[in-house]
Amino acid sequence: MTERDFDWDDIKLTLAIARTGSLSGAARLLEIDQSTVGRRLTALEAYLETTLFKRSKKGVLPTGAGRILIARSGEMERQAGAIVDEVRIAEKRPGGVLRVLGNQWTLDRLVTGGLSDLLRQQPELEINLISGRPGASLWHRHPSLGLWFETAPLDRSFQVKLGVVPFAVYKASNADPDVWVSFHDEDNPANSASQFPALRTRGTARVRMRAVDAGTLLTAVANGLGLGLLPMCLAERDPRLIRVSAPSEQVDRQLYMHLHPDSLNSPRVQIVAKWLRESFSDLFTP
Repeated sequence: MTERDFDWDDIKLTLAIARTGSLSGAARLLEIDQSTVGRRLTALEAYLETTLFKRSKKGVLPTGAGRILIARSGEMERQAGAIVDEVRIAEKRPGGVLRVLGNQWTLDRLVTGGLSDLLRQQPELEINLISGRPGASLWHRHPSLGLWFETAPLDRSFQVKLGVVPFAVYKASNADPDVWVSFHDEDNPANSASQFPALRTRGTARVRMRAVDAGTLLTAVANGLGLGLLPMCLAERDPRLIRVSAPSEQVDRQLYMHLHPDSLNSPRVQIVAKWLRESFSDLFTP
């Protein structure tokens, strides 16, 4: 074996390569040169006497040995986060970084719905809001929680029901009543919101635009692009919009909080999860 020690930098290197899928991506994440990433990976593979990642022009893929190292590195990262939390508890200073993943409009609701009050109450806490698809791991340097509709948990995570978010159909005064805008979910195209126009019109809906985010759809509806199913907490008070559906036609969607079992004892996770449960009605109902 090459004379060297296996250290924390090897953990960060392994996870950065795995999470970005390339040496260049790992370099950006670690804020070092790509050549340095390559040298350090080569040295690590020489030390372990095995190939960890298969290189190609399209990126890198972990080998069997690489997948073992990635899994163990993830465990060590989570344990390191738990150590920080335990020390903060001992000092009565709960805090640190917590990532909150979700659709952009749900994250915007947190900001407008009292997140500033929570952060004033918890001066040691830092919230990183990350919008995108629900396929991201709930462990990535820092513990995380996700806010998703109709999405299966990943990476040993589990889901807890937060509550019901009511949706209704809206239009602008100049909208064509036969044209729709609709949600689009590449990972779960059969979800209730994406299928709603077809179901409501028995397959005759003419959808002219689709988008992932409800905020984008609201803007489209307000600009007359068509009818759209929108969360009532966003649309009900918008003077540009007219509710088309009757109260009996309201669509209730379940919003879930996704959690990772290794982060349940983290005070920062507990603080934000408690705030979300207590604030849900103010955040997501009209």
